[in-house]
Amino acid sequence: MSNLTQTLNFDDWVAKHGASLTPPVANKEMFPGGQDFIVMVVGGPNARTDFHVDPFEEVFYQVSGTMHVDLMTPDGPKRVTIGPGEMWVLPRLMPHSPQRPEAGSIGLVFERIRDEGTLEKFQWYCPQCDGLVHEVELQVRDIADDLPPVFEAFYRDADARRCPACGHLHPGKG
Repeated sequence: MSNLTQTLNFDDWVAKHGASLTPPVANKEMFPGGQDFIVMVVGGPNARTDFHVDPFEEVFYQVSGTMHVDLMTPDGPKRVTIGPGEMWVLPRLMPHSPQRPEAGSIGLVFERIRDEGTLEKFQWYCPQCDGLVHEVELQVRDIADDLPPVFEAFYRDADARRCPACGHLHPGKG
């Protein structure tokens, strides 16, 4: 938005861009080029097997449909369910996997811009024993460009998908 006083109608924005909220990324930035934070609109359905570790808090607001965020906590796996009109703040450095099983569901995610050199992680955990199977740390500059190759490399590599704790083969895409 280049005009300081210009507003944006969210429903109109979704009507215009909603068809692009599909896998594999299923999100679109509302105000590209912002300096302090990222506002993403995320659509469902999606199913992820990775867990994201963001060095900053994230804010989730569910506009329509229900989503859940799978967490890997020090006490083991947990789940947070976010319904229409509900908000939730994810603590920094918490491995999380947002899941939006409902087609047509819409949510907003607010994240901080990462300064150059800020790294984040993508992790996969064993569905049998909850052990860490694989981790990739990288600077994410553009999620649509940077993440698909990371995920595809994991899905293709049976050695990377083998749990070092119990030997179970992670299914990959899920």
